[in-house]
Amino acid sequence: MNENPKATHYGIWILNKDKDIKIECYVMDTKERVLSLRGAARTIGLVGNGSQALARNLNAQWIAPYLSDGLKDWLEKANRNELPIYRGIRGKFMPFEASLFVDLCKAYVDAMHDHALQTEKQEQTARRLYAIMTAFAKTGLIAVIDEVTGYQADRDRDEMQKVLEKYISAELLPWAKRFPDEFYKQMFRLKGWEYKGKAKTPYAGKLTNKYIYEYLPKGVLEELQKETPKSDTGNRKNRFHQHLSEETGLPNLDKQLQQTIALMKASDSWEEFDHLFKKAMDVQHIK
Repeated sequence: MNENPKATHYGIWILNKDKDIKIECYVMDTKERVLSLRGAARTIGLVGNGSQALARNLNAQWIAPYLSDGLKDWLEKANRNELPIYRGIRGKFMPFEASLFVDLCKAYVDAMHDHALQTEKQEQTARRLYAIMTAFAKTGLIAVIDEVTGYQADRDRDEMQKVLEKYISAELLPWAKRFPDEFYKQMFRLKGWEYKGKAKTPYAGKLTNKYIYEYLPKGVLEELQKETPKSDTGNRKNRFHQHLSEETGLPNLDKQLQQTIALMKASDSWEEFDHLFKKAMDVQHIK
């Protein structure tokens, strides 16, 4: 028998400046993001038994037309006492899915817009939920939970690792020419340097990193630098591209090269190229 999900991350979301409305947030070992049911009920002024109090509220006829399918399914389970119990950091708790909380906010706000609310307390609750919706509307509730619980840092690290695994080859690839002569011909032309068939100036390498490797996904250049350390003489034994994967890394390198060469050819000066490059890459500043 499978055990109920267990929380790996926990935090408290403080919803107002008076700090009297708080919701416990969890990220489970299934990657599911949930709120505590008790906290969700508290946002609409319900105290005590969260599941029963919220169920009684949502069983009211006036709100029925505004319930999402997800809330209807949850309500059926609540009415049958079939809600799950999750394992939290400090004990067990009843979860309320993040998506259901969004639906709950929307139900009250839609009812308010339709003038379907029947009491002043319902009006106050709707205004509070509208303010809460506004607070997470830009980034999304999942992002709020990830930040509150501290899961964001772990998530970003995991995502970066997945990207690096796609881009970085487990084995050193044999050397093959990856950078067309045209790339350096155009670089030297725009810089006013004499091109003799090789990019011997160290500054050319810095520009290559700046306009090519830095525009691979975040973390790839840093990983390539780790995989290809400098010797005592300051040179690297292998080329960065020898550590890129054939499936993902090299094709994306080639794509960035071709885009950059096209912009170089369209430019009459390095300043013009730099301007076109920034515009094309949708950035304001290149580090």
